[in-house]
Amino acid sequence: MPDVSIAPASLHRLRRRLEQYGAGEGAAILHDAGFATGESLAAAWRSRVAERTGLDDPAALDARWFGPLLDELCVTMGWGSLTVTALGDAALLLESGDWAEADPHGGTGSGCHFTCGCLAAFLTAQAGDPIGVLEVECRTGGHDACRFLAGAEATLGVVVDLLAAGGDWRAAFQVVAAPAVPPPEA
Repeated sequence: MPDVSIAPASLHRLRRRLEQYGAGEGAAILHDAGFATGESLAAAWRSRVAERTGLDDPAALDARWFGPLLDELCVTMGWGSLTVTALGDAALLLESGDWAEADPHGGTGSGCHFTCGCLAAFLTAQAGDPIGVLEVECRTGGHDACRFLAGAEATLGVVVDLLAAGGDWRAAFQVVAAPAVPPPEA
């Protein structure tokens, strides 16, 4: 099936319309639609990796090239720039100051629900195991960049719980990523 481009303004308008029916329901619909696009992104990724590196299997790509090649692909596809930072072994931080889905004039809170679904499907295809994506900061909500955490459901669940309790996501993740401390010897 051929890929079709969608203008960022279309995603902004769609998000605003869906939020009229409930922010949670609208986010879920956009996330689901983004998941289908993530499957297409995985196919484009395989082609990009083969074209740029000669590797037929993206899993053989050296990890240090993952972020730069993903950034290159996202820019080429019109989504914007994207930096990828490993947060220990448990998660990735994906950041963009110009992400296309974000609408800096569009409201409060997170707005990149489509992207969360897209990145979740894409990263799941790369990892071979389910990967969730949580937007922790968004230009739609007035932040300087969109920031997404990607990791296993259990990792993100702890982050969500800590954020719901009023913590900052950075501190919340440090709690998730902290090594277990053995009990003191008696």
